[in-house]
Amino acid sequence: MNKINNKKPIAKYLRWIILGIILGGSMLIHFLHLFAGQRFPSVHAICPLGGLENLWTWIAGAGRGNIQKITSGTMTLFFFTLVFALIFGRAFCGNICPFGALQELFGKLSKRKIQLPKKADNISRFFKYIVLIFVTVMAWTSATLWISPYDPWGAFAHIWRGKEMLHEYTIGFVILLIVLAASVFIDRFFCKYLCPAGAVYGIISKISPVKIRRNDCSLCGSCSKVCPMNIDLAKIGTVKSIECIKCNQCTIVCESKTNDIQMTFFHKAIKPFVFIIITVSVFFGSLFVFDRTGILRVTVPTLQSVQESGNFLRIADIRGSMSIEAASQYVGMELSDFYILMEIPETVPKETWLRDVSSFVHGYDFHVIRDSR
Repeated sequence: MNKINNKKPIAKYLRWIILGIILGGSMLIHFLHLFAGQRFPSVHAICPLGGLENLWTWIAGAGRGNIQKITSGTMTLFFFTLVFALIFGRAFCGNICPFGALQELFGKLSKRKIQLPKKADNISRFFKYIVLIFVTVMAWTSATLWISPYDPWGAFAHIWRGKEMLHEYTIGFVILLIVLAASVFIDRFFCKYLCPAGAVYGIISKISPVKIRRNDCSLCGSCSKVCPMNIDLAKIGTVKSIECIKCNQCTIVCESKTNDIQMTFFHKAIKPFVFIIITVSVFFGSLFVFDRTGILRVTVPTLQSVQESGNFLRIADIRGSMSIEAASQYVGMELSDFYILMEIPETVPKETWLRDVSSFVHGYDFHVIRDSR
């Protein structure tokens, strides 16, 4: 009889601690962006998918063009996550993505899980590729972040400002509620059926050297039962499915001392604990280096740097977290002309944040006015 490996649960708790920190950190960044201004990045600027939506505009602009709400740092993040997926598979989805963590958190609310019939499940998983194509084509042809009002993660990022969330992300909020409710009974619902970013990483992960391999074992089926993506590992020698998110839950639950289910890198076994540490360290360590070298700029430049360089922002690039006066300076306009351009009555104080002009002018919608200019 094989002995139980008591070290593996450490990896399980470590993963949850890391995901909890990432989810909490994301919520803090969203809060700071909403209440402390443009010094902190928006949810769109730090979403890798934004890089794909911006890709056509970026290429057309010789690496300088960006659609609304996207920065040069977003492109850095996008290209980096592609390389990350090429090396580590969908480890970003399984061990780093805050929206994935949120779904797993809601999944803990019920032990009763629902699994769609196999045929319906297989067909439904193709929907995320349809979403990917549709989102990309629409973004490239419109040169806008048109998906924003429908984005459930964008809606979640605005929970700190309920009125704004319900007004700007009405459909996204409804989708968020559906996703979280479904996640209680269906593991990683959004990841399986809707996530366009997961679709991209899944395709790239096909050639990743990181694989899950099953050796001769007792066929207890525990690995298949805990897989959040419902991959039937007990019937597979080597997992080649692009649905695998490299979360290591299968290797962790395997109680065999001989490690019947293993994570391998170029056919060399790697422990779950080590894999989690490596992937998280490489991801955030790389972001730190990118930030220090100046290629991960995910916020608007300082007003001083804009004025010194003379590279003023476009109207499309001003943020709701800017004051009227600061926004006019960012675009290089006289304050009085900016009031006229943005249809703001002169009675509204110049210190007012653009998103808060509606508090003085009933029905005023900063985003609609900005996008029409």
